[in-house]
Amino acid sequence: MKRSLALGLSLTLLASPVMATEKDTLKARQDRLSNQLEESKKAQEETDAELNITEAERDAVATEIRAVNERLEGLSEQIAVQQEEADAARTELEETRDQLAAHGQYLESQKALLSERLRVLQVHEDRSYLQVVFESRSFGDFVTRLLTAQTIAEQDRDLIHTYMNEVERLETLEARQRTQLSFLKQKERELVVTKQALDVAAEQKRDLLSELNEQVELLELEKMSRAEEQALMNEQSRIIAGQLEAIATAEREAAEAQARAEAEARAKAEAEAKAQAEAKAAAAAEAKGQSDEKTTASPAPTPPPPAEAPTNVSGPATSFVRPVSGYVSSPFGPRQNPLTGVAESHRGIDLVNATGTPIVAAAPGIVIKAAPATGYGNVVFVSHIVGGAVWTTVYAHLDSITVSSGQTVSAGQTVGTLGNTGWSTGPHLHFELHRGQWAPGQPNAVDPGPYIGY
Repeated sequence: MKRSLALGLSLTLLASPVMATEKDTLKARQDRLSNQLEESKKAQEETDAELNITEAERDAVATEIRAVNERLEGLSEQIAVQQEEADAARTELEETRDQLAAHGQYLESQKALLSERLRVLQVHEDRSYLQVVFESRSFGDFVTRLLTAQTIAEQDRDLIHTYMNEVERLETLEARQRTQLSFLKQKERELVVTKQALDVAAEQKRDLLSELNEQVELLELEKMSRAEEQALMNEQSRIIAGQLEAIATAEREAAEAQARAEAEARAKAEAEAKAQAEAKAAAAAEAKGQSDEKTTASPAPTPPPPAEAPTNVSGPATSFVRPVSGYVSSPFGPRQNPLTGVAESHRGIDLVNATGTPIVAAAPGIVIKAAPATGYGNVVFVSHIVGGAVWTTVYAHLDSITVSSGQTVSAGQTVGTLGNTGWSTGPHLHFELHRGQWAPGQPNAVDPGPYIGY
């Protein structure tokens, strides 16, 4: 019974015994996890709200861009039509100018003759008609000469009128065509200016759309990270709840065993006291009746053996083993991010080795997470009890995972193989060590180098 009581007081937690004093520590960690989980949920709600607003802005800008593009297409078609009309008007104007030039050349050839005839008519107008009258050989010849002179005069007048009318017509047509071409060019310029302004606006909106798309991607990544954080904290909370339940069960069993032991001890003491009283009474009676006889006292009860001290059958881990051999390419602390070049705080160490090299658990524990995660790639989280305290280790960028969530692992047991998944620039193990549970922002991370011999 005493051996059972001692074993009942021993509690196995995360594959290692947990001292009774760890109950308060676990409760405190569970409270902190609850607070962090609430903060993460509030941040998640804010991220969701910001994501919804940003997505709405992005959709609105995309709609505006589609409208601008449609208008640009319409303007391009209008400009093409205007260019065709301007080309046609330019062709007509060139044809009119060609006609005007050709007509001008013809009239220019007739201009000297016309000028000479006008000069002759002006100088010899009266004489010409007298010659028609007196040089006629007969009345018939007179009429013929007179009609010829009149015809020549009329032809001269018709020639002048035709010349003037044709010149006026062509000049009017040329002026009208120049005006039309100028109008078409002006309209084309206005359309081009409008299109250029729309091109600038469209480019600005495309830039804005690109920025909004980047913001949406970042917010979606943040949302994904928040969800992963919450899942991890929920899993840690579940494990701690199991630990507390195990402690409570052990305490109940220990209390029941203690009560049974005390009841048995009281019953035994009462039985021994009763036996001693009966023995004393019998001895007194016998001494009174037979005073001359030798009396023998009842032997004193044998005192109970001392209680055994509680012992632990397997003590908690007190150190960590190296998860993989290799050289450190990036130590814990400040550095330039190899992907972005931005200054950051590296919350673990990077151990370089060949792809496929086995990765082992640094201490006994329970797997919290074994799955892909944002940034980490394929990753394994393990919770441990080391030196009576809770620790968490992280094994990231794995090529493969060989354990599952909730599985109990021992120190040196393979949890995966080295790889280059997630935000990684080459095959290596990103190893983190947290004093306590893993939390958003990794506030509990410590330099694992000294703990694993680097």
